[in-house]
Amino acid sequence: MTRGSVLLVLTVLFVACSPTVQPEPAIPAGHQPGEETAILAAMDTYLTAIATNDVRNLAPLQTVEGMTYRAKATGEGEMNIVPAPNSYWIDPAQNDGSTNRERYWSPTVLIRGSIAVVWAPYEYQLNGTTSHCGVDMFDFIKVDGKWIVSNSTWTVEPDACPSLMPSDSSIIRPAN
Repeated sequence: MTRGSVLLVLTVLFVACSPTVQPEPAIPAGHQPGEETAILAAMDTYLTAIATNDVRNLAPLQTVEGMTYRAKATGEGEMNIVPAPNSYWIDPAQNDGSTNRERYWSPTVLIRGSIAVVWAPYEYQLNGTTSHCGVDMFDFIKVDGKWIVSNSTWTVEPDACPSLMPSDSSIIRPAN
């Protein structure tokens, strides 16, 4: 074996046996703790306005052009999708006098610049009684330094509360 061949074999063995140095994991795209706090505060304010039937204060918390999509489970394992514009929810004619309360927990927040998504399990109460649970997905945009709801989608799963409710009620938001 030539000297060059020996050197090549030793180099290959050295590289193969060397411990691999893993690079530092990158900070996940969208991990912005200060913005996450602001987004969840905006979501809490939005859900509190819904709970108080406060359409006057709800309007500036969302885009008028946005959409909502309700995905209600059917008996056949399918989802019935019902769309409505955000403007529907601020129409005073929609206030039928009932009390609504929506609470969520364990949110996943993704942020990139001036857009964000919040995904969280939730419970919906109508007139003080749990109606259903499901998963909320809220899209937020930052306009003039303020996070507002642009679109939202949620599932309506009347039998899902036992599997979705957290064991620790102290993590439920908003605290109203």
